[in-house]
Amino acid sequence: PPAAAPDEVMMQEDQAMAGDAMMAEDVMMAEDAMMAEDAMMAEDAMQTTTEPEGPRTHTVEIPAGTAVQGCEVDDTCYLPPAISVAVGDTVTWDNVDTAAHTVTAGSLSTGTTGEFDSSLVPAGAAYSFTFEEAGKYDYFCIVHPWMAGTVTAG
Repeated sequence: PPAAAPDEVMMQEDQAMAGDAMMAEDVMMAEDAMMAEDAMMAEDAMQTTTEPEGPRTHTVEIPAGTAVQGCEVDDTCYLPPAISVAVGDTVTWDNVDTAAHTVTAGSLSTGTTGEFDSSLVPAGAAYSFTFEEAGKYDYFCIVHPWMAGTVTAG
């Protein structure tokens, strides 16, 4: 094929550069549109007012196998072993073990405090308590006193 005249080469290069510039402009416009959409969504999220949440229920599991010593070594007698809740929230202890347990306010070293006591919670049953006052509440199982946990209400 015959060589293109220098004017034709320059015209082809100009067209290619114009095409590249248009593509770059399209990309920048698309990015600007996405950024504007993200900004509007963020603004909408900030303007959205949410009603204060009412009291919630939190679950603590009494895992299988906790009737035998050993769970205290890695702090897995109650899962989670420590939980923070708002005043007015309820904690439900779900006994998935095959043995009965208690959820009793206090500790082995200080004894019971009387703030709450589940009595025996049979296997497969649950016990719930609503924390109406701020504070740190230690608890343990009277039957298996190595089992200990903490609820912080505040």
